[in-house]
Amino acid sequence: MSDEVEVNATRKHSLNSVISDGEQPPVEIHGDVFDRQRVMKNFDQTLIEQQHAFVLGVGGIGSSIAMSLVRLGVDTIYLLDRDIIDASNLNRQILFSRLDVGQSKVEVAAKHLKEMHNLRTNIYYYHLDAVLNWSSVVDIAKKCTVIFNNIDYGAVFDHAVNSLCKSLSISYVAGSTYANNIEINLFSGLSNDSCWACHNSTNDSFKFSVKDLENTNDIQLFLRDMCFISGEQSQLFINEVLNELNLNQPSPSQLSTLFMPLYQKKVLRFLLPESIQKHQSIGFIPKDRTFPTRTVGSWIGVCVSGACLIVNTWVQYLMKKMNLNESTFHNWSQFNLSMFDGGYYTVGFPNEQNLRDCSICSNAKQIAEKTIK
Repeated sequence: MSDEVEVNATRKHSLNSVISDGEQPPVEIHGDVFDRQRVMKNFDQTLIEQQHAFVLGVGGIGSSIAMSLVRLGVDTIYLLDRDIIDASNLNRQILFSRLDVGQSKVEVAAKHLKEMHNLRTNIYYYHLDAVLNWSSVVDIAKKCTVIFNNIDYGAVFDHAVNSLCKSLSISYVAGSTYANNIEINLFSGLSNDSCWACHNSTNDSFKFSVKDLENTNDIQLFLRDMCFISGEQSQLFINEVLNELNLNQPSPSQLSTLFMPLYQKKVLRFLLPESIQKHQSIGFIPKDRTFPTRTVGSWIGVCVSGACLIVNTWVQYLMKKMNLNESTFHNWSQFNLSMFDGGYYTVGFPNEQNLRDCSICSNAKQIAEKTIK
């Protein structure tokens, strides 16, 4: 074919109109790869092309989210992951093949996106540990309009990413999938809107079972081995808590009922919007002791459809912002793909801001009020 395919028609031809109900689409421009999106009613392709997305984690959900974003035509995506491709990933992580086993997920994802899926998007990738390289996460987030959090580290990490989004007033989108279940969270990041922490707790991340507490002779080693807590700041927290409680080596009971609640309080204070951008590392946060994927299973159906639903939730939110007359948006949605009775199960609802109990929203509101003054 001699004609060059135009993959950036919006900018070249200033196609920034949005088609309303009853209107006819404009004349099609030859080679415009986004034409079928552009002609959807009340769909703003120009708005999509102004988005800068940060995809944290490119595994089961993140790889398909990244693919969806470049097919949509966002301006830029930043990919971050620390993992290596394993054979067990290949049944559901569609950017990888058997030849990629043993290689960096994020490097291979970026390579395959550029070779097979990209239409106009700038793609950057980082093989990094998000927890230990938090300052890099912050630097990237400052360039973005949305973060898709797909890193399965635990509630405190989700809390931290949510706080970062709140501090930058950018959207926080997260999802999880297992077996036949999909859960989606979306929060605007705006000071007057609810956030992830309004209706989610980190308490379980700081709790231990009786069996966990059997060997607590060295508190620092215990927290390192049980929760992957590390770094200079964690040692400072540990010393502060022990001094404030006047303890040398807490007993299992004291560790559970006294030490960890105070450690949690100090951690969450460090993760407030006013300070979340200042840390080089957040190695002081605990990693959840969650069940491995193999105990419940996962497959391509739930991962790919879940990723598409997550991106769709964000796209619909963008279009809602464009039309302020739309009804209240659902911050939380859950889907079950089991169809033995002939249908899907879906639930969803909007979350109200909880200023009384949510330290992140309260702190963000204080910052906003100071800025206005």
